[in-house]
Amino acid sequence: MILNELRILEIFLVIFLAVPLLRPFIISLQSLNGLAWLPLVALGLLIAIFPAYGFRPECLPLLVFALIYSLENIIKMSFWRDRRPAAQGLAASGPAAPELRAIFAFVLLAAVSLPMFVFSPKIYGKRTGETEQARMLKISNRGDGRSVTAADYFLRIYGSVTFERPLIILIPPEIGSAASVDLVCESLNEKGFTVVTYFRKGYDTPLINENGKKHPASPGKLLSYRRVFTRAAKFASFNERGKVLEKMRRADVEFLLSYLPELADPLPPVLLAGYSAGGSALAYFVGEKNFILRHGNVLGAVAVESRLWSAYLPEPKKLFPSPAPNWIIPRIQAELNYRFDKIKRSRVERTGPLPKAQLPVLYLVSGNALDFKKGRHPYRAVFDTLDSGSGPIALAAVESAGPLDYQDFPLTRPVYSFFHPGMKNARKSKNPVEDTAGIIGNYATYLLKNTEEKRHGLLKTAIPPLSAVNGSLYVQSRGLPGLRLQP
Repeated sequence: MILNELRILEIFLVIFLAVPLLRPFIISLQSLNGLAWLPLVALGLLIAIFPAYGFRPECLPLLVFALIYSLENIIKMSFWRDRRPAAQGLAASGPAAPELRAIFAFVLLAAVSLPMFVFSPKIYGKRTGETEQARMLKISNRGDGRSVTAADYFLRIYGSVTFERPLIILIPPEIGSAASVDLVCESLNEKGFTVVTYFRKGYDTPLINENGKKHPASPGKLLSYRRVFTRAAKFASFNERGKVLEKMRRADVEFLLSYLPELADPLPPVLLAGYSAGGSALAYFVGEKNFILRHGNVLGAVAVESRLWSAYLPEPKKLFPSPAPNWIIPRIQAELNYRFDKIKRSRVERTGPLPKAQLPVLYLVSGNALDFKKGRHPYRAVFDTLDSGSGPIALAAVESAGPLDYQDFPLTRPVYSFFHPGMKNARKSKNPVEDTAGIIGNYATYLLKNTEEKRHGLLKTAIPPLSAVNGSLYVQSRGLPGLRLQP
């Protein structure tokens, strides 16, 4: 659904703020003192946008303008009773002062309004003419009281779970949750796959609740996730939080896979795909023999923007030599060095265990990871895994895609894509959401064809055809002969 209502609301906001600025130029408006309340109305509507449409950074400049403008008008209205005659006021401030101030305010209004229209969402929720494709199913994990805590899950199932249709289980990202991969799931369903994703009540945000309504995330929670996402490969404190997220997603995967037989028996071939911490959990899962033995129908895994935070360990503490007891100055210096080192934020280094793929794993990373000078550092564990050659593994990147562009952010939150771009000067993709679905679906098709060859054509599950990928795609692989991720 194109956001006509949001665009119309934005236009009215600008009108409400612009009309009072016309008073110095239009004589008939100068007697309408009630126009001074319009900026306050605009301010109220601007504030209402955030709970209604989620945190929208592109509206913040206009919000600040409306706040200052409203305060100025309130101050002026408080002095109406004591204001001087108009002629005396003109003499004090100059005949052109109101017009000049209005012109300056118009220019400023245009500047702060521009980001709101440039980064206005292109789509929100369903596409035009479409109906709800997913059905919601609530399941509860009672936990064991020790390693697994009780949790409520709300599955979103796209398509019917039957042996004739291949199944993709999609672990949602921390930033965005099921709400931001809804369009990806719909596209995969249209390509011939059944897709199961979920949100975990009380944990995932923003989310699609049990009634199908989308709830936006709070700015504080988004900022918290963003810090982990960008700093967990540098600092120990954020890395530990990232490992906790991976552990939670691991528990989610184990529970959901144990529940799948309730949906269909026998189960079709399954591709596991996960964003961020979920993808990291999957990468380690498919390297464990016990996991593979328990889930023989799993074909492989896709890890989308997964940084493998478990592959990092805290740097060892520095050891400072102890000076002789009677050397006062060296002793003071050693004590200061120790204190400063203790205060300094602890960093991590890439010395932890890497995943060892027993099943094929595809890492889908941002285009800026292809910049070996600046962009590769956050993905160091992924490249180390690829270079180690441990099992069948592939790396793919849409060159123009930023770290958030494999969700629906380019369509629903363009400002985030602007501040987190992909590779410089790369050809922009016309539809990043379709590219994500196309890459995941084409990888599943490749694995299904290999399975069919091993079973000598006796695979009863349909194999969807390859889909087009609009963006410029980079692919590197080991142990996956004939891998094709686009027609």
